[in-house]
Amino acid sequence: MRTWQKIFAQKIADMDVEEPWIIQEDGSLQVHNPEHGRREYLQKHAAGRFQCSQCLHKWSSAKVHILFHMRRGKVRMRIFRQSCRRCPSAPLEEPSFSQENMERILHNLVLQILKDFYNVPVQPSELLEVVVDTVPAGPHDSSRCEGCRLGFCTKPLVAPKTPTWKPRRHLGTATSPPLQLVSGGFRKQCCFVLLSVFILAVILFIVLFFTLK
Repeated sequence: MRTWQKIFAQKIADMDVEEPWIIQEDGSLQVHNPEHGRREYLQKHAAGRFQCSQCLHKWSSAKVHILFHMRRGKVRMRIFRQSCRRCPSAPLEEPSFSQENMERILHNLVLQILKDFYNVPVQPSELLEVVVDTVPAGPHDSSRCEGCRLGFCTKPLVAPKTPTWKPRRHLGTATSPPLQLVSGGFRKQCCFVLLSVFILAVILFIVLFFTLK
């Protein structure tokens, strides 16, 4: 925590803030629930490294979240932890950060302080992105993440479902009514032809009968 405090004090001085400010760790902070009169700032997707205290397994993560609650002159911070996936009952471990990422995180925090307490306009372009100095091995394990357990860690986007391909309907083949119409008309035509042949045969028989008689 001393390194965080040292860098924070330097960032406050660099921004010409005359009032004294301090930063302290507080593991009881809750997201979206600051005390009355406090402001909240959440640094998402910070890159950190972890080591299991049981099996000494090391891993890195680009989804370490840091919560800050601020009132004039004082900042409380909470770093959300992760546990080892190799140990069945592994405790939550604190991450470590590179010097560069700590400076970038606290740079963004001080800009938020200037905006919230001193009405200094801050442009999004002034915020610094956290550097991912180590590529995480595998996807984020939400079951081992303290932030995910509390329900605020960013969830992966669900890919839209691919629409099921359906063949175009052809007239007279996709539904039954056209088939019924066609087959019904065909039967009527056959009956008409047969009836006509029958009538012609009867007339021809009568003519031949009287002629020969």
